[in-house]
Amino acid sequence: MQPELGISTLSLGSCDHHTLLSKLEAAARAGFTAVDLFDSDWEHFKRQYAKLNNLTPSTIDGDETSIGAARAINRMCASLHLRLLCLQPFREFEARKDPEQAADRMRRACGAVSILPVLGTTMLLIPSTTLPPSQIDSSPARMAADLAELANYAATFSPPLKICYEALSWGTHVSTWKAAWEVVELADRPNLGLCLDSFNTAAREWADPYSPSGIRHPLIDGAFRRSLDDLVEHVPPGKIFYFQLADGQRMSPPLTPPEDPTVPPLRPWSRSYRLFPLETARGAYLPVREFAEAVHRAGYKGPWCLEVFNDSLNEPGARVPDEHAHRGMESLHQTLAAVGIKEPRLKKSFFTGLYSPANFRKLYRLLVVFPVASVLLLLLNSLIPLSPPSRFLFFS
Repeated sequence: MQPELGISTLSLGSCDHHTLLSKLEAAARAGFTAVDLFDSDWEHFKRQYAKLNNLTPSTIDGDETSIGAARAINRMCASLHLRLLCLQPFREFEARKDPEQAADRMRRACGAVSILPVLGTTMLLIPSTTLPPSQIDSSPARMAADLAELANYAATFSPPLKICYEALSWGTHVSTWKAAWEVVELADRPNLGLCLDSFNTAAREWADPYSPSGIRHPLIDGAFRRSLDDLVEHVPPGKIFYFQLADGQRMSPPLTPPEDPTVPPLRPWSRSYRLFPLETARGAYLPVREFAEAVHRAGYKGPWCLEVFNDSLNEPGARVPDEHAHRGMESLHQTLAAVGIKEPRLKKSFFTGLYSPANFRKLYRLLVVFPVASVLLLLLNSLIPLSPPSRFLFFS
C-alpha cells in the first residue's frame, strides 16, 4: 500500500519570497496530501498575521496571536485538503547545563506543544542539539529526562500528542539514528519516537562531501548496510514516528571546509546542496533507496515526507513553489518504484471509467450542456420567423 506523501513547507520556497499560502497551493496542485510546517514559515506567518490584524507580535507559542495564526493555517490546509503532519524543528532543546536556559527552553517547548491541536496536527519534531559541548550535558540519560518531561506534558492532551526525536548529522552528541534511539529507549514514553532522515543518516554514516570520491572510505557500503540491518532488527515499527527523505549533491570539485571553526562541516552541504531523492541528473548520489528499503522493511507505515534544503529555494518568482513541488512528487514516485511499493490502482469498472475526469467532462456535456443548448435553439426556432426550409436548416 502506498504511504501518504508529504513535503515540508521549507522545500517549496523561502518564506522571504513565497507566501505560505502559495506554497500550500503548489503542494496541493502537485498531488501532495500532506505537509509539515517548518519553523521559519511558522514564525514568518505569525509576524504577518499580527501585522495584518493589528495584533501584538507573538512572543511564545500559545499566546493570543499564535493561536489566531494557527487557526488561519488550519483553515488554509483544510481548504486545500492537506493534512499537517507536524511542526518542526524545535531546535536546541535537550540537556542544557544552565538551569535558567533549560527552564526557558522547556517552557517554550510546552508552548509549541500546546499550539499543535490548533494547527491541526499532533506531533512536534525535535532535532538533536548542536550547541557547543560546554553548554550541554553529554549524558544520554539527561537528554532522555528532558524529552520524557516534554512527552509527559504532551500526553496530557486528548488525544495524546507526540514528540519525535531526530539525529542531526552534525549533532553535538547525537548524530546517528543509533544514538537517537538510545535516548528514546531511555526516556521510555509511548508518545516519544524516532524521526528517520535519509540525508542526515547517509551524510553522517556514508558520505563525505570533502572527499573526491564523495564517500567516507572504499568499504563504506558494507558498514552502511550493517547499520540499516541493525535498524530493521532493533527499532520497533511503532517507535518510528516520521520518515523524511532527501538526497545530496555529489560535489565536484569537493567542498572546501568552512573557515569558521564553529561551523559544523556537514552543515553547509546540508543547507545548500540537498536534492530530491534519486535526482541523479542533478548530481544526487546518496543511498536513499537503500535507506527507504530499510525503513519499509522495519515495518513503518506512516507518511513519507520530503525535506530538501537548496539554494534554489531562495530564488524569487511564482514558478519556484510549483517547480519544486512537481520535482518532489516525481522523485517520490521514483523512490516508491525503486523500493518496490506499487501505487494503488482502481479496479476497472463501469463506474471507474464513468467518474474519471475525462469521462466526467463528457458526461457533463451530454447531460447538461447539450440539453440546455437544445432548449435554447428550440426557443429561438419558435421565435424567429423563417421560411420552412430555413427553419429546418437552422435547427438541423
